[in-house]
Amino acid sequence: MKKHLAIKILLLIILCLSTLSMTNASSFVVGRIYMKNGSVIECTEKDRIKLPKRLGDAVFLRNAYRKNEVRERFKADQIDSIIAWNPATPEHIRKFVPSESLGWLWIYFETPQISVGVYSAKGYGIGTNGGILILQRRRLLFHSKTAYCLKKAGDDDFVAVGKAAGKANNTFREKVAEYVSDDPDMADAILHSKTRRDKTLLMLENYKPGE
Repeated sequence: MKKHLAIKILLLIILCLSTLSMTNASSFVVGRIYMKNGSVIECTEKDRIKLPKRLGDAVFLRNAYRKNEVRERFKADQIDSIIAWNPATPEHIRKFVPSESLGWLWIYFETPQISVGVYSAKGYGIGTNGGILILQRRRLLFHSKTAYCLKKAGDDDFVAVGKAAGKANNTFREKVAEYVSDDPDMADAILHSKTRRDKTLLMLENYKPGE
């Protein structure tokens, strides 16, 4: 009995480590790093970018996975944004930006009036199907902190409005509605919405301040 239990635990550990390994690999992507000084660092076929997390550095790997690999690090306060994609699906482009108060965010969507981002304490990856991966540790380990964040055009930084996981409750809707109170019709629509958090935030595509 003890032998079977030990085997089950070992298999569970291997599964967890395999999952972590695959998600970690997915954070090595191709793309461009747009610096605040106006310069652009762009991947060639042999290069990769290691997507940053929290307020960490972005790592650019020249000649990735080769003996002559060179790693360059760029601090978050030097970077305007990172545009990236999985090499298998270059048509699915993702954007990441640093928030001074929160850390690195994946941009869920943006309009000229507002940006909606997602913060993940464990970072991000891009799957081979082009989908965004919010990295988390599961099972024997722990879940990561995630949050939806909003930033109006002209504002200095993003504001967190609630967890990225879970149902849209009244507290979440009230926070979002308060943030877009300069568009009363939008704020009212948010307060009376009955959809999930992601779909509630998609309503902000029609946000028009001052109207």
